[in-house]
Amino acid sequence: MARLSRGDPSLLRRLNAIAVLRALYAAEELTLAELVKASEVSRPTVEEIAADLGEQGLVEEVPLSPDAPRPVGRPAKRYRFRPEAGHLDGLEVGPHQALCLVADLRGEVVGRAKTGLTPEMAASDRLGAARRVLGTAVEGHVNVRLLGVGTTGVVSGGKVVRDDRLPGWTGVDLPAEFGGGCPVLAGNDTKLSALAEHWRGAAHGLDDVVYVHAGRTVSLGLLLGGKLHAGHHGAAGEIGALRQAGGFVELVAATVLAVDPQLVVVGGTGNPLALLMAPLRAELARLCLFPVRVETSTLGEDSVALGAVRLALSRVERELFSVADVA
Repeated sequence: MARLSRGDPSLLRRLNAIAVLRALYAAEELTLAELVKASEVSRPTVEEIAADLGEQGLVEEVPLSPDAPRPVGRPAKRYRFRPEAGHLDGLEVGPHQALCLVADLRGEVVGRAKTGLTPEMAASDRLGAARRVLGTAVEGHVNVRLLGVGTTGVVSGGKVVRDDRLPGWTGVDLPAEFGGGCPVLAGNDTKLSALAEHWRGAAHGLDDVVYVHAGRTVSLGLLLGGKLHAGHHGAAGEIGALRQAGGFVELVAATVLAVDPQLVVVGGTGNPLALLMAPLRAELARLCLFPVRVETSTLGEDSVALGAVRLALSRVERELFSVADVA
C-alpha cells in the first residue's frame, strides 16, 4: 500500500502516514528502524511523517530513560502513539442505571461515573441524571472526540423509535439530547453488549455469536460474520415482543437454529440470569443439530457502556486511518 510510485502525491503521503500511524497504534513503541520495517515506508519519509503526527499530538518521540544503559554512538530514535491525545465516552442510559466510561484512543478505560435510576422515572429526569453522570466522568479528560450512547428500545438513526419499558422514552433523540460537545452515536443496549463481548468478552475472536440479555424480558444481540446485525428497522433480536409465543428459552433456541452461531453468551444480573442458564443449555442440547457453547458474560454492569465505547472507537479508528481526508 505504501509503495506507490505514481499518482496523486497527496494521496501517496496520506497512505504513507496511515501506514506509519497503524504501525505505532498496534505497538507500545517502536524504534525508527522497526517503524520503517513495519510501515514499509522509507526512513526519511517516516521521520517527516512522525514529525507531522507529533505536531498533531498523536505521536511522540520517546526519550531515553535515565536508568537505561548508554548505547555506543547515537541512540536509536523511538516513537509511540499517544492514546491520551483524545478520549471517548461510552454512556448507558438504562432502566436501572446511568453509567459512563471514559476511554483513551486505544479504548482503555481511564474514568467512570455511575448513578442509580428507576424504570418509573420520567424521561426528563432520566436524561438529566445521565447528563450529570457524563459530566462527572469527563472531568479532567481533555479532547473528547466522540460519545457513544446505549439505551433500551429500538434505536435507529440515533433516535429511540420504539420503547415499551420507559415512560416517554419513545421518540427521544439521543444525539440532540447529548450532543453539543462532540458527535454522538447511539444504539440499542443489548446490541452494544454483544459488541462489547466480541471486543473484550467471551466472544472475542468469534464471528457468529448470539448474545442473550436476561432481564424482565429477554432480548438478543446478533453478531453475524463479525458484524453487528441490527435489521431493517433496528429491531433484530427483540424477541421480548413475542410474549405469547412460548417460553423465552424456546425462542432463544429457535434463534440459535436459525443463526447457527459459534457461541451463545448470556448476560444480565440477578435471578433471571441464574434461572435461565440451566434450561437454556438443556434446550439447546435437545434441539440443536450441532453442539453450541454457552457462556456467561464476564463484563457485568459495564457491558452496555463498554459496547458504546467500542461503537465510538470504531468511528475514531476509521477517521484516523481513512484515505478520504487527504491534505
